[in-house]
Amino acid sequence: MLRCHDCGWSSSLVVTLWRCPACGGLLLLQSEVRMERRAIRRDDPTLWRYAACLPVPRPVRSLGEGMTPLVAGELEGRPVLFKLDFLLPTGSFKDRGASLLVAALAAAGVRALAVDSSGNAAAAFAAYAALHGLEALVFAPAGTSPAKLAQARAYGAKVALVEGSREAVARAAQQAAEQPGVAYASHNWHPLFVEGTKTWLLEVWEQLGYRWPAACFLPVGGGSMLAGAALAGRALGARGPLLVAAQPEACAPLARAWTQPGRRLEAVHAGPTIAEGARIAAPPRGSFLLTMLEESGGWPEAIAEAELIDTTRQLWRRGLYVEPTAALGAAAFRRAVRRGWEPLGPVVILLTGSGLKASSVIEQLLETS
Repeated sequence: MLRCHDCGWSSSLVVTLWRCPACGGLLLLQSEVRMERRAIRRDDPTLWRYAACLPVPRPVRSLGEGMTPLVAGELEGRPVLFKLDFLLPTGSFKDRGASLLVAALAAAGVRALAVDSSGNAAAAFAAYAALHGLEALVFAPAGTSPAKLAQARAYGAKVALVEGSREAVARAAQQAAEQPGVAYASHNWHPLFVEGTKTWLLEVWEQLGYRWPAACFLPVGGGSMLAGAALAGRALGARGPLLVAAQPEACAPLARAWTQPGRRLEAVHAGPTIAEGARIAAPPRGSFLLTMLEESGGWPEAIAEAELIDTTRQLWRRGLYVEPTAALGAAAFRRAVRRGWEPLGPVVILLTGSGLKASSVIEQLLETS
């Protein structure tokens, strides 16, 4: 069942419905299904091994998404575990949500997807649209470099550049989805997208011998991986780990709201940052994310550019070739340790996107190192 986080409106699942028709609020899928160890499909090396708690049956087609490595490392002299989601098929965590959402839309008879993105989401949706024989219509800001859209184009996506704000780009995609047979596939809004992202923490739970880590540090832009972490806890019927949401200081709406009376979330000015994937001034899931952070005992962090650059370079020197956005969680962990915070058990740092996604930015960082 779908339920609006804002007004409480509810309905049975309609896979093309991406926001509340009553108030325009955030929709979440309500489910009483629990993920039990015996229900894991151990012969399936993909995220579909958790099909028992996913709202979509396992599709015939897959790109092998999921079950990314959890590898031991260290930061600030402390042992940590890196979750390597930058090794997913298209190079980012977006494959988790896109694989599930596109499979659902294909099963519902949709012929095309409309997507607003200039980066990882565009590539992920284009790849899974190609896998399922659907057309991908990608809408991106007019200033987007051709290199950022090359991957989506390679999968066969049709790309349209839109003048104006990110909101204007989203509206263009939504208008395209008003055509018969076209669905708006939103990584920022769609409830089925976050159902896919919850699998990252289910994997960690399984990889740690069916127990939670003490804490997880992760980048947050639109917040789908943070929302997914909360849903993973619900799927297991247990309180999850402490969660720390890392945003760039130049665009940190959650960190700003955390310090306001009543933790009121407002759009912020999105300044320049090398963490392009987290440059979301007003995340649609914002109020839900703040609630999830508080319930976990965690907090948001706003990371300065100098901290992020240094941490990104440290990860590279450890053989982890990630884009700067992916290093936000590691930077937040380093800051927490320097502030005196000590973990009470295993710490997982989620690495979300490949450095191959940000070649031009990385070239600039290498030139100034």
